[in-house]
Amino acid sequence: MTEPDAEFPERLAWFHAAILPASTPPHDTGNTAPPGTGPYRVTHYDPATGMVLDRNPYFQEWAHDAQPAGYPDRIDVTFGLDPEGEVTAIENGQYDVMYEDVPLDRLGEVGSRYAQQVQIYTLLLYYYAALNVQIPPFQSLKARQALNYALNRHAMVIYHGGEAVAAPLCQLLPQGAPGYEPACAYTKGASPTHPLHQWQAPDLAEARRLVRESGTAGQKVTIVAPLEGRYAAMAMELRSTLASLGYDATVRSMTQTVQFSYVQNSDNHVQLALTGWNADYPSASSFLQTLFACASFRPHSDNSPNMSAFCNPDIDGLMTRAATAALTSPEESAEDWAEVDRALMAKAPAVPLVQIKRVRLLSKRTRNAIVTLNDEILLSQLQVQ
Repeated sequence: MTEPDAEFPERLAWFHAAILPASTPPHDTGNTAPPGTGPYRVTHYDPATGMVLDRNPYFQEWAHDAQPAGYPDRIDVTFGLDPEGEVTAIENGQYDVMYEDVPLDRLGEVGSRYAQQVQIYTLLLYYYAALNVQIPPFQSLKARQALNYALNRHAMVIYHGGEAVAAPLCQLLPQGAPGYEPACAYTKGASPTHPLHQWQAPDLAEARRLVRESGTAGQKVTIVAPLEGRYAAMAMELRSTLASLGYDATVRSMTQTVQFSYVQNSDNHVQLALTGWNADYPSASSFLQTLFACASFRPHSDNSPNMSAFCNPDIDGLMTRAATAALTSPEESAEDWAEVDRALMAKAPAVPLVQIKRVRLLSKRTRNAIVTLNDEILLSQLQVQ
């Protein structure tokens, strides 16, 4: 490091930060895993079928909170099952835990028949519409605010399984992130200067007034969205909302792996990108700085997470102040990040849509399933009877 980093401990705890021998080659080692420091080691790996983790005979627990010893002697991981098959396999007692979320069409079944085997927890993950502030119609602040006012966030919740597993999102810091303070500037009866505590209902009258004042009515808007089912429903809701505001809106769908890099590249002139973001670890910066800081916009690059092409030096200054305050006062830093969140929503570079919860199904014999905020299950802590 060249300067102090208040988030350094969190970066070390991130599962991508693995301590390896100095002799580890700086390239892909193929199917041979380098030695690690945990209670398990990879004894078999096939990228097409799965892997086996056995106890590491050299592991000694030095601090239970930092790296506890595992409970199972052996962990078998199978690749290639689709989520529908995974649910059925766990219901039948063939497997103990599934990595993917329970599919929407199985939520009712799982909730009614297997409620004692379900864990539900809030993720630091949300879906949003990034609005390109450099090209029409969203060059106009009023056009961006109008879409925020008009969107029916309750519909977005329904598309993700209902209120038990999703919540309407009206700001750019999700619940659970440091600095999160409930505030909704774009709902009936609210404004950026007088936000309400939570989203209530769309305000189409205010939205249409803003569109008229922006002079953007009638312009074409293309929504670039992934093909996956939930995205398709959200994209059509956005298209319908834009049409109700007087825009000529269409949806362009593509596979998610292609779409994510495509919408980041400014050369593609994407007006509205439907996407999502998951924090690497609990921090406000991993949302607000990563997605909306000036430095996060990289023209002509597929690696430009600031898909809105938004840059505001004053808000950047607030972000720097919040990050710096974290070195000495986490409480002051959290207050500063809340201010950044409100300032960003006043400029409306994006439309927050919905924050989701993970529904994880376990076998009858599984106990002590511990999940981190960034959605990583601690396999070593699972207990099976």
